[in-house]
Amino acid sequence: MGKLMIRKIIVAVIFAVVAPVVVVALLAAQAKGLSLSGDALSFASLVKAEGMSAFMAVIGALAFLISFASAQLVPARRRRQRSSGTVVESDVDDGRERGVVKWFNVKKGFGFITWDEGEDVFVHFRSIRGQGHRSLSEGQRVKFAVVRGDKGPQAEDVSAIR
Repeated sequence: MGKLMIRKIIVAVIFAVVAPVVVVALLAAQAKGLSLSGDALSFASLVKAEGMSAFMAVIGALAFLISFASAQLVPARRRRQRSSGTVVESDVDDGRERGVVKWFNVKKGFGFITWDEGEDVFVHFRSIRGQGHRSLSEGQRVKFAVVRGDKGPQAEDVSAIR
């Protein structure tokens, strides 16, 4: 079971514990001034009332189910952030060079591609086609244009190949 699932369960359990207490407190506030068997209604007397335990259990169960179900329907933020915005294309000859990603450091935003001609080519994340989080994976086939930079060949217009 993943950490995210455990967090969703914990939040649902907390909601299931708090919701019945809030419902009974609201009932007590609405019933202020009323009496039951001669005693003024209060939070304590409502909690002790016959059938209230079952009522609170039902409210708690419903709160848990609603909270957990709604948490399952919302996509995880982490998954959205980690999904790559890198363009993946068919291997159609478009005049660009081909190669394999030697390594790519996602945190630093750069890496190297081993050109099919054998030379290593520098690649920066800004040169990768796509939007948002653009990255490459080690061993991934790519196509790219080569430009001569100050320190050697550099990849531009990079896209992954299917």
